[in-house]
Amino acid sequence: MFPYCYHTHTARCGHASGTDEEYVLAAISAGIKRFGFSDHIFYPGLSSPTMRGEYSELEGYVTSINALKVKYARQIEIHLGFESEYYPEFDGYYKHLQEDHIVEYLILGQHFLLEGHHIKYYFGDSRTPEIIQEYGRALIVGMKTGLFRYVAHPDLYMANYPFGFDETAKQIAHDICRTAKELGMPLEINLGAIRFRGLFTLLGETRYAYPYEPFWEIAASYDIPVYVGIDAHHPQELCGDEYQVALEIIKKYKLRHLKTLKF
Repeated sequence: MFPYCYHTHTARCGHASGTDEEYVLAAISAGIKRFGFSDHIFYPGLSSPTMRGEYSELEGYVTSINALKVKYARQIEIHLGFESEYYPEFDGYYKHLQEDHIVEYLILGQHFLLEGHHIKYYFGDSRTPEIIQEYGRALIVGMKTGLFRYVAHPDLYMANYPFGFDETAKQIAHDICRTAKELGMPLEINLGAIRFRGLFTLLGETRYAYPYEPFWEIAASYDIPVYVGIDAHHPQELCGDEYQVALEIIKKYKLRHLKTLKF
């Protein structure tokens, strides 16, 4: 297991389970030294049951994790953050969370296309070139804000894309990686899809929804540093062996693996 995990959810999001303390105990058992909670961000005025917690749960989340920091300070280093999309209308909220020290970090995970205060599309189910192009544009806008520490599953758009790594998909990969290089922003090899979906076959290619290897081959050409995201939604997932997939990709493409996130 890696000595760190900065991508962890809680039961508040509606599609994870286990108590906050159970996650901490599992992390200690797994030998994790630097542990971050980064649940799906709670948005004021935006309710998304089964996708993220309600805004009213923010205080309880912060109080719970801060108490665990103190309780287990001698055994593990705990940090508090969110995995978040970037939507311009919430720009002030993202800044408030960090500038007022409510959370320590934000990870950029551009899951959804938002129209008004309603979810229009999940980018992991992208089926047309136009939608994956929208994903690339939205992600890059978020990257350039300076609000986020790294990008979660940047290859999400390939999860169900039915045309393989065509020229549009390749161009998006280059655009994301070029921007990451320019900004000095790490990308995350995410292990979540390995657990919930495993291997599947699309266009005769047997692969994981993500990590999508051709994307990481392009990332390697830009010499972009990477983190590995366990993306845990249950305490026991902190003790799994999916990280071997990430290690193989890191070794195969000679990626620079970061293990410490500065706070």
